[in-house]
Amino acid sequence: MEAKSIRKADFEAIYKENVGYVYATAVKYTKNHHTAEEIVQNVFLKYYTNMENTDAEAVRAWLILTTKYMALNMNRDGQKEYLVEELNLKEELGLSEIAENPEEVFVRKLQERQTIELKENIFEALYEKNPRWYDIITITYILGKPQKEVAENMGMTLEVLHSTLYRAKKWIRKNYAEEYAHLNKV
Repeated sequence: MEAKSIRKADFEAIYKENVGYVYATAVKYTKNHHTAEEIVQNVFLKYYTNMENTDAEAVRAWLILTTKYMALNMNRDGQKEYLVEELNLKEELGLSEIAENPEEVFVRKLQERQTIELKENIFEALYEKNPRWYDIITITYILGKPQKEVAENMGMTLEVLHSTLYRAKKWIRKNYAEEYAHLNKV
């Protein structure tokens, strides 16, 4: 079964059908109406430029995941600024003895950022390696859809889905196990 591509003329229908989901996802992760609107605009712009390379059956999943990661990136970038303000405030108030050590905060935040970047790198490389693997991993593990439902929607048997998941996870372990182990040692 071949993936159906999407024409630019279909964009308006896809936008109307999914804008509510994208906005709800953005609000869920940012907790801010204005930031969520900005993310919605950026997600649909990104989708419009890449829609010919997107599987028509996985549009909503693609939009929601892109929204989630865009929101997490914005939160992460905002936390960097907040961390600096937080440390300056603690120094000014003389709470450094009571509060968490600034170095520990910095190291923890750095490790969180590196973990997010590793996940993004894995998903980006997985998409480049095999877009079908990316779709299956995303729908099954990120969106939490039942494997039987995923298999039916992807037009494959449950056994083929299990085999594909196994190969994709094996590829991820082969290519990223060392980075993951190093990240968890720090």
